[in-house]
Amino acid sequence: MYTASHRILGRIDPGASGLFSYLNIPTTNYLEVEGALLSRLHQPSRMVARYQTLWVVKDEIVTVLLSSRAEIGPSGVARGGYSTMVAHWVHLVLGGYELRGQVETPGKFNYGSFMIEGDRIFIPLYNTELIAILFPDIRASAPAMLFNREMVDAIALLPKESIPPRSSPETARAVP
Repeated sequence: MYTASHRILGRIDPGASGLFSYLNIPTTNYLEVEGALLSRLHQPSRMVARYQTLWVVKDEIVTVLLSSRAEIGPSGVARGGYSTMVAHWVHLVLGGYELRGQVETPGKFNYGSFMIEGDRIFIPLYNTELIAILFPDIRASAPAMLFNREMVDAIALLPKESIPPRSSPETARAVP
């Protein structure tokens, strides 16, 4: 997990509902991290402290990186009728970081419905890369992450030539 100033490694127990539902519960404003290792963003190899339990304010979390897509859990949006989910490669600027990866939306990408509508705070991003803006040596990649949409400064669809070669738009996974 990354905040504006720290990197936190640890375990989160979201229960059976998955991390997406757990982070988007509107009645809790903190997250409990077990076996937490805390390091400053500008000194990633130097551990500041180790805690059995660390509580983090959700509003201060920029992103949570996950080791597998399955850890997100169900993240579908309830919609009337049938719509195919389409993967879109995006570049996000938020909270001192740049993120690149795929978001899934029903059909064509619509900024208004993606970023403004609904009450979810954390949004899934797949095949991700993170770069800290002030510390460009700080990089991370993960098969999935959840980012805080309330911290987003800017978002753009990646041009075709900027899409990573491991997945082109033709082979981008569509989820029914």
